[in-house]
Amino acid sequence: MTTTKDTKMTEAEALRADLELTRRHLADTVQELTRQLNVPRRIKESAATAGHRAVQAAGTAGGRAVQMAGTAGERAKDGAKNLPTRAKQMPATAREHPKAAAAVGGAVALGVGAAAWIVGRGR
Repeated sequence: MTTTKDTKMTEAEALRADLELTRRHLADTVQELTRQLNVPRRIKESAATAGHRAVQAAGTAGGRAVQMAGTAGERAKDGAKNLPTRAKQMPATAREHPKAAAAVGGAVALGVGAAAWIVGRGR
């Protein structure tokens, strides 16, 4: 008869252990669901993550801008030296590409007209 009592106690202990494990699992699940449903906290976490990414991207872009500024400055100096030559070439370029010349002329006329209209509205 003692074997039956020992077996029943072992089964009862096994059930208690299983019940405790189930309770822990359920508590973890509830905590996870609570975290997922905590929208303000999730928004703050997302914003913080996005902020870190933006800072990293800005640092990278700043480094690239510094590199490009040096290159652009050199190109501008070279372009300024060649400006009189390029201005003399414009009529020939316009004859070679009449549609492009017309588009540029139209864009300039549109810009001047828009500027005049804006100034006229201000009076």
